[in-house]
Amino acid sequence: MLLISSLIIGICALAPALFVIIVLNKYLASGITATLISLSAGAVLAIAFEFTFRQNRGSMMSAFNQRVYDPLLKAFGEKFRTAGQLTAEQYKKLDGAGTMIKNMRTSSTTSWILDWPFVLMFLIVLLLINWAAAIITAIFMIVMYNLITWKRNVSMSQETQGNIEIFLNGLQTIVIMAVGATMIIAGTLDIGLLIGSNILAARALQGTSKYAKANEFLKQRDRAVGEIINYVKGK
Repeated sequence: MLLISSLIIGICALAPALFVIIVLNKYLASGITATLISLSAGAVLAIAFEFTFRQNRGSMMSAFNQRVYDPLLKAFGEKFRTAGQLTAEQYKKLDGAGTMIKNMRTSSTTSWILDWPFVLMFLIVLLLINWAAAIITAIFMIVMYNLITWKRNVSMSQETQGNIEIFLNGLQTIVIMAVGATMIIAGTLDIGLLIGSNILAARALQGTSKYAKANEFLKQRDRAVGEIINYVKGK
């Protein structure tokens, strides 16, 4: 069900970009109001489905995490309450590991991993409608992923990281629109495809950011689980 929900979410996420492309290229040429109403209703329905399935997937992921980690947390809690011979450093480390697992039980962050294949799908769609935007987006995705992955190595604060992400999003839009404008003048692209590809590029970059953060979160979770298991087993 998680994979099916992710598939539906990925397909529905294409709706805003497709809506813009069709409206600019088809409706403005025909001027038929009924067409615009139908397109608008379909797009609203698609993003409503996306929201609903994201909520549902988050609930399913939280329930799954609780089934997996509740027994471990119960065993850890029973032993930790009667803990003896623990240094202050060991106590703090184990308490932090327990808190990490408790937080991830109800977090939907891990579901971001399931979105990654569909983020790559956005890139493929971009390649089909605007190859230049696809190349630009791929470069920015690599930069975004490395930024988040290397954050700990360069002691970057959360605020600084957030500001850089905003900067990269803005810079990507500027580059795509500038390159796209030259392609429109050359007659190899139209305005609808340019704006639609910019929307897809923004979604792809946002998805990359979420995937990188979820990946780092899962690494921290795995370390915390290892520490708890070793403690419960008495190692």
